[in-house]
Amino acid sequence: MTIDYRGATTEDLDLLPALTISPETPLKQALEVSYEREYSYLPVVSTKNKRLLGYLTADLLQNASEKSSTPNDLVKNHFIRFFGPKKPAKADGEDREFFKITPFTPLEKLEEFFASGEEFAIVTDEDRRFVLGVATKEDLEKFVKNRPSLKV
Repeated sequence: MTIDYRGATTEDLDLLPALTISPETPLKQALEVSYEREYSYLPVVSTKNKRLLGYLTADLLQNASEKSSTPNDLVKNHFIRFFGPKKPAKADGEDREFFKITPFTPLEKLEEFFASGEEFAIVTDEDRRFVLGVATKEDLEKFVKNRPSLKV
């Protein structure tokens, strides 16, 4: 099925504001927040400048808290870090390349991003200084469902 989004952008998805955590957040607290708000993806941001560093999923949080040897274990020991074109991944394989998605990203590009196998996208400002929201495949599907005239 081909969809003509007619110029719609990520901003048109009307995403909820992002809930972020810092690397210094205790795992237990991050897990509680994830469950309370029913968030599957938690962006991790710098304590100093709120810049996006990486993310944790609810599954990663659950596994990390079950395997943690200390009750005060922190997010910084478990989150997936982003790297960009100027900074290569670490050898341990726990890093992910960051693809910039902003409020002005066309929905066609977001759809391509999801079609590449990604489950979610962290929406940031143009300079990646602030996390604005988290978009999922379901958000895009809901947008299409609520606007049946988009289907071609």
